[in-house]
Amino acid sequence: MNATHPKETLFAPAGKTPPRGFLRNRLQSFGLTLIVMGASFFLYYLGLFGTVDGPLAPARMGSALSSMGVGQRHVIGLPVSLLSAAVSWNWLYNLGRLLAGQRMTCNHTDKASGEVCGAVTRRLRHVSRRSGHTVVEYRCPHGHRRPEAHFHPVRKGTVSHTIWVGCAVFTLIAFFCA
Repeated sequence: MNATHPKETLFAPAGKTPPRGFLRNRLQSFGLTLIVMGASFFLYYLGLFGTVDGPLAPARMGSALSSMGVGQRHVIGLPVSLLSAAVSWNWLYNLGRLLAGQRMTCNHTDKASGEVCGAVTRRLRHVSRRSGHTVVEYRCPHGHRRPEAHFHPVRKGTVSHTIWVGCAVFTLIAFFCA
């Protein structure tokens, strides 16, 4: 794909990224391990795990929440709302981008080579001279005018799936413990 326009490389396939070396991957994994370990030590000494008396000890957190008026419905409602947001965020984002006509590429196929253009398009609305109706048209920088374009939705990645599964587990725990 010849990138004459800066946004044309926006939807490049994932396989086109340069490979990282073994040493760089190992250092990145080691750094992430140190960050997680440091956060775990910090939470341990604050008392989150219940073995050290600290401000985040379960007994202290429970008494503080009950003094603020937090009840069982609040405890169940929070994980349910987080679960629904974690599951549906990309659906709402994709619906908004589709209605706005963004994240679209040209699907014009060259008859000689059989290649698809794939350039980022703009959605234009105008009134047809023949029928007088509003017509939607997609135009790319290469001059192609098409009545349709290809939409590229945002898909959930590993982190997003991990978040919604974690929210589902906490929701089940809140339902069975309440």
